Amino acid sequence: MKVLNHLMAMALICASPITIAQQSPLNVVSKPSAAPTQKEPAITDLGWMDHNRMEQETTKVNELAQTKTGTPLRRDLTDLDTLQRIINNELVEVDDHETQQALGVVLGNVMLADFPTTFEWKVYEDDLGRSRAICVKHTSSCLFPVTMLSRRMEVGTKPDVKKIYDEAILLMQKHLPKLPYDGGIMYKLPRN
Repeated sequence: MKVLNHLMAMALICASPITIAQQSPLNVVSKPSAAPTQKEPAITDLGWMDHNRMEQETTKVNELAQTKTGTPLRRDLTDLDTLQRIINNELVEVDDHETQQALGVVLGNVMLADFPTTFEWKVYEDDLGRSRAICVKHTSSCLFPVTMLSRRMEVGTKPDVKKIYDEAILLMQKHLPKLPYDGGIMYKLPRN
């Protein structure tokens, strides 16, 4: 019995340093933390300040277009050509982010005019912040035209406005109205 007690005591003594060492802060392996929880994007209606700001931005671009290119904004596909002339003629400085984003509002207005029953301006808020977006009604599928041009312009490139427009529309193709007999997307604005 003494031998058995002695063996148990020895086992405890030998095991103790291991147990302590296993719990030592130097040996603790942190569990992989769970992925940061991302809050679900909140999509809400524009407030009156958003409407007012967008109206001012559109007015600013319209004045720029009229004075520098001789063409007013019409909220149709000709606005894409007007935006392209503004960009090609470098009428907006590389560091003028406010005007660059105003060009994006005009781009979004053309999208809305082309698909008025599908798209609507919304406020999209997520972990990255608050943005104005063109969203498919009753969904969380959104485009961000306000920055589609500015992100390219701020690094000194001259974006192809029509190409950006077409690519953005194709991203939303599954939500857009279709022509009968698999005839493609049904646009509201006439194509020449």
